[in-house]
Amino acid sequence: MNKGKWFGFRFRIHILFWVVIGLAVLTGHFLEVLTLFVLVLIHEMGHVAIAKELGWTVSEVQLLPFGGVATMEEAYATDPLDEIVVSLAGPFVNVVMMGLSFLCWSTGIWTEEWARFFLVSNAIIAGFNLLPIWPLDGGRIVQAILCKCMPYRRAVLLSMGASTVMAGTMLGISIFEAQISLLLIAMYLLVVNIQGFVRFPYQFFRFLMEKYVRQPEEGEVQAISVQPEETVIQVSRKLRRGASHLVYVQGTGLLPEEKLLHALLFEQMHDTEVGQLV
Repeated sequence: MNKGKWFGFRFRIHILFWVVIGLAVLTGHFLEVLTLFVLVLIHEMGHVAIAKELGWTVSEVQLLPFGGVATMEEAYATDPLDEIVVSLAGPFVNVVMMGLSFLCWSTGIWTEEWARFFLVSNAIIAGFNLLPIWPLDGGRIVQAILCKCMPYRRAVLLSMGASTVMAGTMLGISIFEAQISLLLIAMYLLVVNIQGFVRFPYQFFRFLMEKYVRQPEEGEVQAISVQPEETVIQVSRKLRRGASHLVYVQGTGLLPEEKLLHALLFEQMHDTEVGQLV
């Protein structure tokens, strides 16, 4: 992969991108394929712009043969509503460009054929990214909504499980319909979600660590009621994204979230009963 660093984040181009460009040249569709990749890049920059406006750290933008991915450092413990806004920014940019194509056609700047190609391309990019499959924008939105309704661990595992099923279904359809491009996309999404399950223990640790670091910033406070015999690790699985918690240990008292996380992350008290921490 080609790597570079622009505007404070890494920019990577997958090697298969150049293969696609080469095939486009050979088949006489270079301008169309190049336009699609530029539109994907602009889509990703929409995410980057809003993420930076919210104070997030963008670590990488990767251009794939069939799309792009922007990686944000703060995508774990921040408010789920911020995640929804960032996820919608990319499709919103495509909608704006759809309006631009109509304007350029109506004023005679573009031909009807080119304006239609530009409009349809943006519609496909926006529509595809809004599919409810993680890590697409739609999948991130679904996961953020679930995080608003339930503990982080359960929300992520549920969304990834649903995404795996949908990616597998897409794979089956692509095989039945003999659609090579859809097959490659479905395989990529399926592999990414399987990797997500494998890496989730690390992701969950990142979530807990970010919550501990962000304690002074989180405004919303939620109460959790637990039994005194529940362990520190069991209670940590009930924590939600974008909020701090007061843990009410029944019959014992209140346990601040900071103390719970410190015991888990720095004192290795995973299996200690929370009743002993009050």
